[in-house]
Amino acid sequence: MRLLLTLWFLPLVLFWGWYALSVNDVNFGFIMLSRQVHDAVFDIYANTLHVDRAALPGMIAGACAFDSAIVMAIAAFRWRASWLPQARAMLSDYWEADARAGLGDGEAPFKAAATGPAHPAE
Repeated sequence: MRLLLTLWFLPLVLFWGWYALSVNDVNFGFIMLSRQVHDAVFDIYANTLHVDRAALPGMIAGACAFDSAIVMAIAAFRWRASWLPQARAMLSDYWEADARAGLGDGEAPFKAAATGPAHPAE
């Protein structure tokens, strides 16, 4: 799992680090960080995708956010044994505090419905 998180996080850091430095032309004498290379790369991507060059950073950010949500959902599912009991305990403490404070009817706020035979409405 750590390998998956590393393989997801490292390209994001590299790309957004390059983007931030190259868009502001902070190149430290390295040609790959120059604004000219930035413009050339985004021109190539824009021509390849047939989209406006100004729309590309937003498209990339949206794709990164979507991928990040998928990776975080996988990680949450994988580590649910460690965080789910704590979340349940925290929620039950929250609901019990409401009942003690008189905000509820004194019973569990989401009690199960009675399980008996269901009769159609007459």
